[in-house]
Amino acid sequence: MVEVAIASSRAVLLVGPPGTGKTEILEQVVDRIDRDPARFGFTSEGVDAAWVTPEEEWTFEKLVLGETVDDGEIVSVEGDLLQAIRRNQWLVLDETNRADMDRVLGGVLTWLSGKKVRVGAQKRSGEPVVPVYLEWTDQAESQVRVIDTPPSVEYAAGSEWRVLGTYNAVDAQRVFRMGQALSRRFKHVPVPPASATDFERIIAGHVSDESLLGWFTERVTRLYAAHLGVPDAQIGPGLLVDVPAYVEKGLQMAAYQSQGSVDPETSGADSDHTEDGADLVNEATTTLEGDDFAPLASDVEQLEELLAEAYLISVGNLVAKYEPDLLDELGLSISASSALTPENWAWVRESLHAMRA
Repeated sequence: MVEVAIASSRAVLLVGPPGTGKTEILEQVVDRIDRDPARFGFTSEGVDAAWVTPEEEWTFEKLVLGETVDDGEIVSVEGDLLQAIRRNQWLVLDETNRADMDRVLGGVLTWLSGKKVRVGAQKRSGEPVVPVYLEWTDQAESQVRVIDTPPSVEYAAGSEWRVLGTYNAVDAQRVFRMGQALSRRFKHVPVPPASATDFERIIAGHVSDESLLGWFTERVTRLYAAHLGVPDAQIGPGLLVDVPAYVEKGLQMAAYQSQGSVDPETSGADSDHTEDGADLVNEATTTLEGDDFAPLASDVEQLEELLAEAYLISVGNLVAKYEPDLLDELGLSISASSALTPENWAWVRESLHAMRA
């Protein structure tokens, strides 16, 4: 869908919750088009793209046409959009919900629908002020035309030029929504979160310690499924794939500490201690695999605490923005699935206060 949408439309948005891989998918598709443009109906030899991430303070001047002072004179400055057209680069707006795009692009909505619009005036030192227009051309490549009569500058986007973007549908509830006038100028391709079954396969590929494979795939999948069960709290796999690395590193550091702090200058190679630590971890967790799940109570407690910590640092910045009712609903889903212990969920929820600044 992404490939066909880009091949057939001048403006395309990938829409979905955080962590679903929207940016990565877009990068891969742009790369495929660059390597084989003819497959997608493009006549160019390749595709060059300018990637920018909108920010809350963005204005029309930042994206389209602004002004600055040069040697005491006010002169024009091309924004990212005009620069991309001049260089014949596709413009990719990653995470468009970070800025108020209705305000930023308000002056070019008509242009996005295929019409010519005036976007300001060009001011250069020692030269007369001339109007600047945005339009489209039937030629494949974009171009900037300087017109003598009447004086003007025209930025013409080529027929094979594209403006692409990603839109975080969950964060949009807490950042900026895109109005209908702007939204309908883009083709929207949904990028939903993976199913819990698919996530289980994904997370298994991020577990290094095979003795913990069964435990991780079950417990982290429960966390993921708990989010899936709450429509407004859904997330993609990308936000949780680093959880195993955090827990495994925490276990290694705890095992190293349990054998005592050793001065590396008097105890030989550091690698010896790393291996010893890994051996201790393996010894402590071999009972976590398969049906014979019977670790010591202290081992379970440590794993549970590390899992809660990993969850907090992975998605806490997002979950901290949830309204109280949504947070309550997510907490019920996590409790029902036993993804986290009640004590650890209470700790996570309390820790979210520090992330709301």
